[in-house]
Amino acid sequence: MPTNRETLEQKLLEQAQQVMRKLLDDLPESSDITLSDMERATGTMGQALMQQTMQQLVESKQQATMTDMHCEGCHERMSRRGKRKRRIVTVRGEVEVERVYYVCPKCGTGCFPPG
Repeated sequence: MPTNRETLEQKLLEQAQQVMRKLLDDLPESSDITLSDMERATGTMGQALMQQTMQQLVESKQQATMTDMHCEGCHERMSRRGKRKRRIVTVRGEVEVERVYYVCPKCGTGCFPPG
């Protein structure tokens, strides 16, 4: 049975392969490719890989912390209310991640899991 790390690694490798295939499909024929084409393609690929890697890491962290969420105010068990997207500024630029959102049925307080 694969470990969490092995599962995460496999997902990241699969996503990287998809991004690289798209990059190669979108490039002009090798005789027509310019340095600007190469730079644009690798920049797009790098951004896509960063986005997908961040998303996988966020999801992995959430899986590890999603046992029971309790409200900090009234200590009631919180209910899952779907996912929300958020743009996060990182040292490498902005990425959009999707995280699970929880709401307390008693007091209405909402939060994302820590991390």
